[in-house]
Amino acid sequence: MHKAIKNKSRLLCGLKNSKADLSTAKFILYYGPTVADSDIYDLHDSKSLLEDENLNLSKNTVLYLHGYLEDPDVESIHVIAEAYLERTDTNLIVLDWGELADGNYMFDAVVNAKQLAPELAKVLLEMFDHGLDIEKFHIVGHSLGGQMAGIIGREIFKRTKGVRKIKRISALDPAFPLFYPLGGHLNANDAEFVDVIHTDAWLYGAPTSTGTADFWPNSGGTLQPGCPKRNYKMLSDNDLSSHRRSWWFWAESVSDRFPIKFDAVPCKSWSDFKQNKTMETCAPIVMGHHCPTSIHGNFYLQTNGQTPFARGKEGTVYVEPKELLGNTHSNICEAPQTIVK
Repeated sequence: MHKAIKNKSRLLCGLKNSKADLSTAKFILYYGPTVADSDIYDLHDSKSLLEDENLNLSKNTVLYLHGYLEDPDVESIHVIAEAYLERTDTNLIVLDWGELADGNYMFDAVVNAKQLAPELAKVLLEMFDHGLDIEKFHIVGHSLGGQMAGIIGREIFKRTKGVRKIKRISALDPAFPLFYPLGGHLNANDAEFVDVIHTDAWLYGAPTSTGTADFWPNSGGTLQPGCPKRNYKMLSDNDLSSHRRSWWFWAESVSDRFPIKFDAVPCKSWSDFKQNKTMETCAPIVMGHHCPTSIHGNFYLQTNGQTPFARGKEGTVYVEPKELLGNTHSNICEAPQTIVK
């Protein structure tokens, strides 16, 4: 399921160029029961997408944006799609921008993301004009896709002079390099509600609070429980393990097969969380798909080191990492068990 990434060092050094043709981006509508059951549409053929019999406009619709060096064949999209296909209340559309997310990160992928996002905003506005309900629309993005989600939200607000605003953006460890502290990064104003899950802060992921609600599982940084000791070989499976954990958490939260949720508590810092110094809150807070959109601030929790990752209320009281299920820091990166059967 996982597609090997080749010549990673060459990509980062700029020795390989990616195509900048925005028309290579495609919409993929997953309707199940498996990920093989999907329909593909050109970016500018939204009319046909809206007329697809497998798209139910009365349901919620999620647009998922993958990250750097990814395409529909990678594990993350399969895991995310399988989780959503368990639900009966949500349409899932994935943006395949694999060719544009390729190449050198600085000179190709980031530049392409910043060019593609305004075009995608334009297409989405056309879709909102022709039946897609913006009130039921949710963008979820991982890494560079998380930053692109923010640009899309900004563009929609700007193009409509503040009349329209995306209801919710969920960013899964949004990309750090070239976005912080330079500005232009995902922020709380990009949608009515922006929730962020941090799992690799200061390395591949955003280092600071950047949304309406920011979740910091296991402190929000490397190493996440169950991840192998980093070998610092750029973009290797070992090196990306904590960064990828954000979409594993998200997929588990989407699937209602697991009764235990990602309970979290508001704290001023990870240090306060460890000392059980939580701030007062009225309602139970959960990280992920079911996160209440009325909250704001920083929230902390602990997770297991393998699926099921969620620990429920137990995850809101600090324990030593060695006590967490599956918290073995081996030198071999083994993917967690699949979220769905």
